[in-house]
Amino acid sequence: MAMILVGLTVIALAAGLAVERGGVLEVSLLLMGLALPGAIVAPLLAILSVTSDWQHKDVMTFYVLQPRRLAILGAKYIAVTLFATAVMAAICLLAVLVAVVLAGFSSLEVTYAGLGQGLWYAACAVLIGSISGAAVASALMSTPLAVVVVLIQSTVADLLIGLVPNIPTSYVQSSTFSNFLSEGGEVLPALSSAVIWILVPAGVGAWRHRRRDVN
Repeated sequence: MAMILVGLTVIALAAGLAVERGGVLEVSLLLMGLALPGAIVAPLLAILSVTSDWQHKDVMTFYVLQPRRLAILGAKYIAVTLFATAVMAAICLLAVLVAVVLAGFSSLEVTYAGLGQGLWYAACAVLIGSISGAAVASALMSTPLAVVVVLIQSTVADLLIGLVPNIPTSYVQSSTFSNFLSEGGEVLPALSSAVIWILVPAGVGAWRHRRRDVN
């Protein structure tokens, strides 16, 4: 629900500004604008999905039904990714519908150039955000701590890293991997970003889930 509300807000603001200025509403830019809130909200949904059963001890029931803990953890990764992608797809569809309605009932010029690129950009941001959020949550196994870490990572850390002189910032920024998938670029920085922000926390999370006492 939070993701939908954020998406509707972005759509309304973009459409309102375009109508007020009497200009052109580019649907591809609208979709790219949706990628930012999507990339922030999707990891939060992933965190809640991964850690909520530990907080409420529901995981004890799950482990009775399925004793293979890593299978449950893997199912969580798949579930949160599919859910976030489905919600983002619905929001993108809504953005296109808004553009169609505006084109029919106003003098606003709507262009669909680059629509596929906008869809892919938004999908990459949400997909990688969900997986990264789930990985961090599995490693920390604490909802409040994981939320704080992910919010700092997505809103502050990358900017601060970019200000540090004499270091290859693209290798350690969390956004590098997502940007590589959506826009292209160098392979090594993208792999480094994926290892730091996805593979390492996912590995730590798998180890902790196998060893943690559920009592």
